[in-house]
Amino acid sequence: MGSLDFPRISWMVLLIIFTASCGESYRNSDIGKAGGKVAAQVGGADTTAIPTIRIETIGPIPWDRKVPAIITYADCGRTWTDTADAKYRGGMSSKYDKPSYTIELAGNYRPANLPADDDWILNANYIDKSFMRHKISYDLFQQMGSYDIAPQSGYVELWQDENYFGLYVVMEKINAGMLGLDKSDHEAMVFKDPPLFYRERTSAMRDTANYFGQRYPKMEKRDQTTKIEALQRFLFESSDAAFLENVGKWIDLRNVMDWHLFVLFANNGDGIMKNFYLYKRRSSEPFRIAVWDCDHTFGRDGDNEMNMLERVVDGRRSILLQRLMDTPRSDYPNALRLRWMELRDSGVFSLEQFEEMVAENRATIAGALARNFERWPVNAKWYYDDNTFEDEIELMIRFVELRLDQLDARFSEAPKVN
Repeated sequence: MGSLDFPRISWMVLLIIFTASCGESYRNSDIGKAGGKVAAQVGGADTTAIPTIRIETIGPIPWDRKVPAIITYADCGRTWTDTADAKYRGGMSSKYDKPSYTIELAGNYRPANLPADDDWILNANYIDKSFMRHKISYDLFQQMGSYDIAPQSGYVELWQDENYFGLYVVMEKINAGMLGLDKSDHEAMVFKDPPLFYRERTSAMRDTANYFGQRYPKMEKRDQTTKIEALQRFLFESSDAAFLENVGKWIDLRNVMDWHLFVLFANNGDGIMKNFYLYKRRSSEPFRIAVWDCDHTFGRDGDNEMNMLERVVDGRRSILLQRLMDTPRSDYPNALRLRWMELRDSGVFSLEQFEEMVAENRATIAGALARNFERWPVNAKWYYDDNTFEDEIELMIRFVELRLDQLDARFSEAPKVN
């Protein structure tokens, strides 16, 4: 961990800035000291405080490496300050003015009451004016089964030095510890966005020295490339009989089925070939998939273009799903249908559940929305339209109504036997 040698901010000032208004309306004097100002209430909601984070560094924060920082967090009178390493993060999102951050704290903490850890992602969520697509996606996937892992997440408002940067989604960083890997097992491994389902090698944004995106263990400690290459060969080259007999030994089909249905339900066009982690906890267990980066969902594509099912995700783009669905005598299509019906009956996939999740998140962030959108206007050049937060919520709910009808119709009859 790096260290910083610059003066500590007065605790009295910190408490005035961050904690005086917890559970109350912000005062002009408080927000003014934080580099922002009070805006009108949103939808009649009380502008109460949510957790706050301030990042302080000497000099600019880079994209390509972490630099020493001091992080101050406050939530309803609970305040802590610690050293950290911080950097900007993001691929396509790096073009937006509102940055996302990766921070690695010196100690373990629980921002927004999340599980204690030292590694955190502060997602700007700039392109999603609802601020909910990531969080609802992760929460839904976790509800589907105990074997379905996604980051836990919450909300904070963020300042960088004296500048107010707006509302952020704070989320767990997917890593070996969060995924529950047995680090004593030489078969434990994690890959981020592996191009597993591409027959030909792709050069798009790939590290040639780490083509499959191995995150654990470190490549210099144990290179697991041969293991994932063996899985890829199995997917593309095995006979139909060998595929049906052995696919469940390679990858957890319960988890794959839930991932498949989540991608279909959310219409996550980015989620079929990328935007997931592939991991193996120990040698006795098959690979599983953890979802990640879910802003391409619920009525929007990842670049913010509206998509009310004009462009529907095609699961068969993935060689894994294509073979599971189309291999003669595969029972996967009927199992997928039954699993859909089970998730519908349990209410996991339902309009009522979705509306409840929207309402819960809305209540949490209502007090920060006007401040955020004053800082980052809803009609900026990166957006396809001038939708407000309220418009975006209506769009998402309407999308879910349409998608549930579509998928209910699709799964209403048993599939034909190949």
